[in-house]
This record gives sequence, structure tokens and C-alpha cells, in this order.
Amino acid sequence: MTAGAALRSLAWALALAGAVLATGASAGTSVTADGVAAQCQVPDDLIADIADFPHSARHVIENRRLTIAAIGAASTAGTGASSPAAAWPSRLGELLSQRLNSTDISIVNLGVRGLTARRAVNRIAREVAAAKPDLVIWETGTVEAVRSEDLDEFPQALMDGMDLIVAMKADLILVSPQYARETERMINFQPYIDAMQQAAGLPGVNLFPRHAIMRYWAEHDRLVPATRVEMTRGNDQIYDCIAQLLADVIDRGLRRGAHAAK
Repeated sequence: MTAGAALRSLAWALALAGAVLATGASAGTSVTADGVAAQCQVPDDLIADIADFPHSARHVIENRRLTIAAIGAASTAGTGASSPAAAWPSRLGELLSQRLNSTDISIVNLGVRGLTARRAVNRIAREVAAAKPDLVIWETGTVEAVRSEDLDEFPQALMDGMDLIVAMKADLILVSPQYARETERMINFQPYIDAMQQAAGLPGVNLFPRHAIMRYWAEHDRLVPATRVEMTRGNDQIYDCIAQLLADVIDRGLRRGAHAAK
């Protein structure tokens, strides 16, 4: 294995196992009024600016159905979780079904390890389109940052994928890369996050700032280094918190979208 390949392999491992939620913040933890467990909370200004979701709101109102396609790399696929049910897309489906109990929630998980934004565009054109989603959640940027790929290609791939999603008349949430102290020292995620923030300035494009969210948890001692024994449990907790925050964002966005449609 070359030195570069070894570094990438280490970075992948650290990205998945470099940080976990503190062991006391698991099952049985109190849930706040917004339906998000206390250990998952972040400042309002991190996620309060997500826009409404008009296409999704219309389908919920008219058909009592919501189809979400999740596409991304290893963390979307659920790598490191104890089971597929613990991956954040699966947990998101369960949580939204609880919040929107009169709505049929369908989650299509198209996550696959190593998926770049450019490869995702091809899958959006085929597999995401075939799912006929009301909402697309696109987690991206991690693979490019780990590989230090061309910074000119990444924004173009984002634009190409967003154009396809707009043509489907689906709402869109971009999800930024994960954060862990160990990977932050080795990998420069910021240029890719900046490109996603710029994309989120376009109409109908929303950014879920996972990187900033996980940094907040780390800076407030909600994350601790994982041991091998704790690794899977920690990944499950992180995926669950991400799903809880996404469920809250989507729930509020649907309500805003429904209100705007009146």
C-alpha cells in the first residue's frame, strides 16, 4: 500500500470511529419540546435557517405520502453502524413516521461507500429519478476531501446534480461532511464545505451543516474518543442524533411549506 493510500485508509477509519457520543447520552435520555434528545441539541442558528419544502408539503397534503431518497457515501450507507436499521436514513424514516403519523413515509437509501459527487450525478439520473422522490437528501464532499480531488470539478458536479433534482420537482437538502478532531488535522474539508454553502444560496437548495453540528458537539464535550468496544455504539448514537435533527428540520420545513401553499 502506498503512503497516500494508507493515509486515506486511516482517514476513513477515523472519520467513522474518531468520535462518539458520550456514553451517558443514549437510550432513556430526555427529549425536549422539539422532539430532539438533549444530547443532540445544537444552537438554533445552526439549523433554523433551512427553507420550506414546497414540493414535499404538497405531496403530504394531497396524498399523505412522503418519499425521501438519501444518496451519499459511507455514512449514508450506514458503515460502522450495528445494523442497517441504525443508519441515519432508517432512523430518519422511523422518526418522521412518529412525527407525521398520518403520512406514509418511504425512505430509499442509495448510500454506497466511496461515492463522489460526480458518480452521484449518474446515480441521481438513474436511481434517484426512478424512486420519484419528493425530497432528496444528498450527503457529499467527504470522499473528495479525503482524496484532495479537483476543487473545480466538485462545484460543477454539485450543479449538475442539483439541476437533475430540480427537474424532478423534488426538494433538496445537501449534507456536509462529518467532523472529527483526528480527521480535521489531516484533511482540509473547508473548500468543499464552502462550495456547498455557495450552492445552498440558490433557490430551493438547503444545507444541513453536519460538519458544524458535529464540531459543536465535540467542542462542548459531547463527543469522546472511541475505544474499539465503544465504536459501534458510538456510531449508532451519532447516526441517531443526525436523524433526530434532520427529522426536526424536515418537520418544520413541511409546516412552513404547507403554510406558504395556503
